Amino acid sequence: MAAASLGKRLDGSGVCVVHGDGAAMPFAAGAFSGVVSFTMLHHVPSVTLQDRLLAEARRVLRPGGVFAGFDGVGSFLFRLIHLGDTYTPVDPGTFGRRLEAAGFTEVAVEREWARFRFRASRK
Repeated sequence: MAAASLGKRLDGSGVCVVHGDGAAMPFAAGAFSGVVSFTMLHHVPSVTLQDRLLAEARRVLRPGGVFAGFDGVGSFLFRLIHLGDTYTPVDPGTFGRRLEAAGFTEVAVEREWARFRFRASRK
């Protein structure tokens, strides 16, 4: 398991590696000033669970906190890379509205050729 390996490698560094469900994080509301998501949203098995993860990211952010990240844009090649794996591509064209529906403000989504990046704030 990658989380266990990372935890061992970072042991004694002051970094705490937590393995868990991003849609049900074991942290108090407002615990963090930032939450990041790097090329993982498409591994969440449904849009409903992705939206729960967005709401959970907002929950653990303190007011003024930022949620930021990037993910791949759905394509035939991206799908081929994920054969036999969970693959639920995120549509960057609707992602901003989904972030707003989760309660984020100051939402920005920028699409590039093969990926998109995003940034949103919690008021």
